[in-house]
Amino acid sequence: MIRKILIFTALLMGVVINAQEATYSPYSIHGLGLTKFRGTVGNLSMAGLTIISDPVTSNVLNAATYAELKGTNLSVGGSYSSATLKSSNAESKGTAASFDYLTISIPTDKFGFGFGLLPITASGYRINQVVSEGKESQIGKGGVNRFYFGVGATVYGGLKLGAELRYNFGRIENEVTLLKNNSSESSVRSINQSDISGISYELSAIYDFKIEEKYNLRYSIAYEFSNKINSENNQLKTEVSTRADGFINSTGDPKNIEIADRRFKLPSKFTFGLAYSMQSVWLMAGEIYFGDNNDYQDRFKKRNSISYVNPFGLKFGGYFQPNYQSLTSYFEKIIYRGGVRFERTGLKFNDEKINEFGISFGLGLPLREGYSSIDFGFELGKRGTTNGGAIQENFLNFSVGLSLSDKWFKKRKYD
Repeated sequence: MIRKILIFTALLMGVVINAQEATYSPYSIHGLGLTKFRGTVGNLSMAGLTIISDPVTSNVLNAATYAELKGTNLSVGGSYSSATLKSSNAESKGTAASFDYLTISIPTDKFGFGFGLLPITASGYRINQVVSEGKESQIGKGGVNRFYFGVGATVYGGLKLGAELRYNFGRIENEVTLLKNNSSESSVRSINQSDISGISYELSAIYDFKIEEKYNLRYSIAYEFSNKINSENNQLKTEVSTRADGFINSTGDPKNIEIADRRFKLPSKFTFGLAYSMQSVWLMAGEIYFGDNNDYQDRFKKRNSISYVNPFGLKFGGYFQPNYQSLTSYFEKIIYRGGVRFERTGLKFNDEKINEFGISFGLGLPLREGYSSIDFGFELGKRGTTNGGAIQENFLNFSVGLSLSDKWFKKRKYD
């Protein structure tokens, strides 16, 4: 297990040091970018449900589930996405790959806890357009990461409570190059940087109600508070010119332009879930969430075509595992997952609400030793619309994760 901890630490440092372009979406230009983390591969394969849990794997979407842990779990995962982007008169394609999460969860006699690092939003796009002054190109990259610490405990009977403290941080960069039509005017490149930081937290609760011996009814609620986020902004401007081979050169020294910093609230979110399950065989669940965007805004300036509305979502999903104790058939030990989701993102473009729809499915393939597994997930979906000058993205997401589980602090029977 020591080797696993060392691998975890090395990967954790790698994620912190190396920036990622984890999305291709022009919608990620707004706010803090698009939501990147929707759970581990197991969660993603069931539409991102937060109510799912078991004693040997992590569910970092709901801290109350740590109360059930029986073994230490280390989880890592990554994803690859491809999409076709359509407007009313054009079409293009985009791809992105990213490392998505590093988590570790540990049980104790009285409670369970977990911590890790997640990229929660991502900004990545390339936009070329003709404006009144000339040709403009925009390139975006970066995102917001989160280091979290959560704890969960059983307080009475089937009631479990959880709390999670988060530190959010990252850098988002937007590079705008304007090539002027008028040769007597200088073309300009602006690099806008926002350094993001802030603390947030969430409270959650789960109540399990036994129906006969094998069946269980679960209720779940969670509230993500609206906390302040800081955006320290900076802008560098440089005059540029186009060479004969098409490359763009800087022709002057960068000038630091004073841009006001911003401090605004993250959206709050209330989630309610209901699940019905047969012990270690199958589960069906549904969730609904409501958000309040409060005074959420763009980092640098207000855009006339963009406004923010309260987010909303519906999710349904579940899993089936024929026989996890089977000694004769490996296929009976596989976990088969699926789900469907509809979400209003909270972004509004030219009076068109930007919604998402996704259908997901996946497999949990158990490894020979203990309760560890390799998880695969797929999602087909759509974001946005071609109405009102907006862009429709038809996407395919593929994700893979490794879940390593073991028992720590065992008492030795022999010296």
